Amino acid sequence: MNYVIIGNSVAAVHAVEGIRERDNEGTITIISGEQFLAYNRPLISYWLEHKIDDRGMAYRSEVFYRTHKVEVIEGKRAVQIDPDSRQVRLDDGQTVAYDRLLLATGGRPFVPPIEGLPSTDLFTFNTWDDVRGLAEAATPDREAVVLGAGPTGLKAMESLVNIGVKVTLVEQSAQIWPQVLDPFAGRLVKSVLTDRGVRVILGDTMNGATRENNGRLRLGLQSGVELLCDFLVAATGIRPNVELVQDLPGVTINRGVVVDENLGIGLPGCFAAGDVVAGNAPILPLAAIQGHLAGLNMAGAREVFCPVSPFNAMNLWGLHIASMGCSASVPEKGYAILSEHNEAALTYRKLVLKGPHLVGGLFLNSPEQAGIYRHFMEERIDTNRFKQELLRPALGLLDLPPDLLNEKLAQ
Repeated sequence: MNYVIIGNSVAAVHAVEGIRERDNEGTITIISGEQFLAYNRPLISYWLEHKIDDRGMAYRSEVFYRTHKVEVIEGKRAVQIDPDSRQVRLDDGQTVAYDRLLLATGGRPFVPPIEGLPSTDLFTFNTWDDVRGLAEAATPDREAVVLGAGPTGLKAMESLVNIGVKVTLVEQSAQIWPQVLDPFAGRLVKSVLTDRGVRVILGDTMNGATRENNGRLRLGLQSGVELLCDFLVAATGIRPNVELVQDLPGVTINRGVVVDENLGIGLPGCFAAGDVVAGNAPILPLAAIQGHLAGLNMAGAREVFCPVSPFNAMNLWGLHIASMGCSASVPEKGYAILSEHNEAALTYRKLVLKGPHLVGGLFLNSPEQAGIYRHFMEERIDTNRFKQELLRPALGLLDLPPDLLNEKLAQ
């Protein structure tokens, strides 16, 4: 059996492990457009800050690939999939035959068009190559604008400030990280940023740029505000890399690739996992889960993927942020919000309930119980009988009603 994986990040690595659980003899080939073996993408901010070196970036070492008998084709991109001949064509004309294929191509940064912006002054913050280029521009005492206040923009901003760059953060929404934070949490996070010297502009975005005679950039915002800086970092979202399959009969694209319950994509022997999949949140644990399951199914299993609720965690200058499910929800019909906060201590706990079930949570500087709340949410625990205990500081399984506790212990 010939297994081919396009892409070499988290989903690909875990797919290899899934394949080898069932098949130790088939050939595995990974096609990677990057010049590196799999690396830990969340660590690119630490690499930029010189907190880790190149060796510390590895997600799996060379030993992993040797042990699992994997051939990696580095620095070459897949440009075509032929499902009739079951071959992948690379950008150098080489073809790779497959019996089972995994699309683990991830996503790429979406950069809105900004009239007049020189490409040499624009950076993204998604790959190791991105930050290698950024490292040359991001020297102390320079000034940067970061466009986008989601998780990528926040980590780029934090790293730049930590290495001495002055940063202005611009977000089109009226608050920071609007997909995860509610207005109250957004205000707390903003206070942390401004205390660090970051200028935060909300409800605005770029509409043009010019380069001054002194080489600096003048960025124009839709509001009429103008910003002077040395370079721009765009962190305005990710678009799934679906180009290889978007015109193939049988494949459905809904921004990402639509998969069935076994992660098949509608082509014989073909699967997808990670950020390229429609509806996926770009978080590593989900890519790992899907990659492993896809690997098992490529090797003959029929495992069913059960969608998991989004879970995010971030440490921003010592402010711990954790979220799950519909964490950004504000009170509305059919939902109940339980919350408590200490603004001076920057702590906030919020639970979102729909009927008796927990459907979301948000925790600032109080992550200790996030695991138990996530368990309640994923297991759809009926909270009606202990709702008054949900915000108890030391809440645990022992606080469940006796019959529910006995049921959990029996499991």
